[in-house]
Amino acid sequence: MKQVPGTELSVEVQRDALARFVHRYTAEHKPAWAYNLNPHKPYRPQFASDADWLANTRFWVRADGSLSERHRYCSSTPTWPFGQE
Repeated sequence: MKQVPGTELSVEVQRDALARFVHRYTAEHKPAWAYNLNPHKPYRPQFASDADWLANTRFWVRADGSLSERHRYCSSTPTWPFGQE
């Protein structure tokens, strides 16, 4: 098993990652938790798009290239396209 960036996943596995990791906050995908934040200081998306999220996120994959079922987490480095504040 190894960790790879989302851009190295097949299109089918990328779709699986987008469906599995629903807590990402991109300009295209606003998770449920983002609606419950302080209305006086909105939280900005961490990524410009789902493609940006995939490019900046590493996933555990099996030898066949599919996502690992044992690992429930991925590792992301936010790009903050619209700033943090």
